[in-house]
Amino acid sequence: MRILPNLASRIIGTPLLVEEKKLNIILGAIGPRIGIDASQFDLENPDTKDGGYQVTDNGIAVIPVRGTLVKRASGVDAMSGLSTYVDIENMIMDAATDGKVKAILLDLDSNGGEVGGVFDLADLLLEVRKEKPLWAFADDAYSAAYLLASTAHKVYVTQTSGVGSVGVISVHVDESQKDEKEGLKYTLVTAGEQKADFSSHAPLTDSAKTKLQMEINRIYGKFTALVAQGRNISIEQVVNTQAGIFFGDEAITAGFADAVGTMRDVMAELSRSIRPSLKINNLRKEFQMDNQGVAVIAAGESPAAAATPAAAATPAAPGAVQEMAVKKADEGALRAAAMEGFRKEAQAISETCQIAGFPELAGGYIASGTSMEAVRKDLLAKRTDGQEIQSQVVSANTTNMPTHSSIENNPVVKACVRIAGGH
Repeated sequence: MRILPNLASRIIGTPLLVEEKKLNIILGAIGPRIGIDASQFDLENPDTKDGGYQVTDNGIAVIPVRGTLVKRASGVDAMSGLSTYVDIENMIMDAATDGKVKAILLDLDSNGGEVGGVFDLADLLLEVRKEKPLWAFADDAYSAAYLLASTAHKVYVTQTSGVGSVGVISVHVDESQKDEKEGLKYTLVTAGEQKADFSSHAPLTDSAKTKLQMEINRIYGKFTALVAQGRNISIEQVVNTQAGIFFGDEAITAGFADAVGTMRDVMAELSRSIRPSLKINNLRKEFQMDNQGVAVIAAGESPAAAATPAAAATPAAPGAVQEMAVKKADEGALRAAAMEGFRKEAQAISETCQIAGFPELAGGYIASGTSMEAVRKDLLAKRTDGQEIQSQVVSANTTNMPTHSSIENNPVVKACVRIAGGH
């Protein structure tokens, strides 16, 4: 089956951001199927993966990050306890651009996984947290999973859950002695000196080992720098953990967590923290309803026609005339408020394009009057079709990490601010 070489290529001879125990479990599970002795590895039941995410009544989107993390998966892979960076990214993008979502909570239970895709996802999370509260609940978050957790404003752990393992690991399997015992001799014909550097049918050469170590060091540098940025600690402090794992209160001492508690504790505190913004949104809704009632007058309709049918059929009382006069006086303020609403809508679209990595599309969406929902769907489709960062050792399909400019310097946002200021 073609699935076996694919599995082997994603595990053997490539840098991984996964906790060592989990790597042994994976090798133990697939080893017999690809010719590796599984007796040296520990086995346990695979993780399970929850599908989709939920939004609470008060606007908290709970994003599950479960099982082994990979760039992409399909069919049997997805059923075996894998979560993909693509799926997680789509959930994050949807929640980040949904006006009903007031905060995002990462619900993590993962030992980490592949390098390809994780740095791009971490960059996206660092952008998202500029726009909405982003918290993390770590019921075990190691290596790549902890990299995602570290981007949050606040990280919760339970009394017994662990975080950390900020390191990079790679495995090369030398099957040459096994081949010899079985009477097999492989002859590799290549073009390019380094083409067969990581072949499992020959010992790892010194030059190949040096190359692999350099790649691991490169990824480790990115890893520690992003964790330090997310946690607001020094890179030296991250490096000094030596890829260790920290449980409960130890995680707080190490700077890798902020509080110990349960999921109920996290939800309660996060709900309290977003309550003021919920009140503001309720006031905005009330204002919009009132503004719709006065907009008819602003469009040129007579005050009597804008009143209720009963009021329109009888002469307006002095008090009613005075009330309508006040409303007319407030018309300029209401128009200014409407322009402010347009500015905020335009800024929201621009910020969404910025987060998605397509800032150049914002002007077109705004000019064409594209709805926020349509913008989100279009950007999700574009990001799903895009490419992600991968290890330079295992693939030539590498891309540079995206550079995200500040939303404050976005020309579309600046133009909208100028328009609003001129009315």
